Amino acid sequence: MVSKTVSRTLLLASWLILGSANVAASPAAPLDDLVEVGSGEMRWFGMDLYAARLWSGDGRYTQGSDSGAVALEIIYRRHISRQRLVRTTGSEWDRLGRELGLNGGPQLKAWLAELADIWPDVTPGDRIIALNEPNGPTRFYGNDGLLGVIEDPEFGPAFLGIWLHPGTRAADLRAALIGAPR
Repeated sequence: MVSKTVSRTLLLASWLILGSANVAASPAAPLDDLVEVGSGEMRWFGMDLYAARLWSGDGRYTQGSDSGAVALEIIYRRHISRQRLVRTTGSEWDRLGRELGLNGGPQLKAWLAELADIWPDVTPGDRIIALNEPNGPTRFYGNDGLLGVIEDPEFGPAFLGIWLHPGTRAADLRAALIGAPR
């Protein structure tokens, strides 16, 4: 007969093993099948805002390519409210709208409302990953897994364009992300 202590230990060990198997298979690992293209940092007036990494299926990025999934990972270094994240996204879309092929108005307002529902406030060390499937949805992941999905296939390229379009405000960060010579 097995003692209660041994039984509890075996039960705990089983739970830990099964629990770790579930974590490994969870949707919180969106970068597992991707290869890093490049990485860089965003600073504003000398303040570290975030580190960013770009990922793709083959470790390369080609503007406007439908060759596979692309992910942008941002690891924040400052406290930023969700409202500020959404407002900044809207400002960049306003600035880059024509270059990104955006029609403005209702479409952008709807996307910003969806982002406001998905994104959390961030603190130093938090990360958000935007995973865009070609001609498909964009999934947002946070520290604890899936945050939400925007189904509109036009959203992903417009969102990633904030960092990856040649007209971005952060040309040095863009060059680092896409692995371009500086």
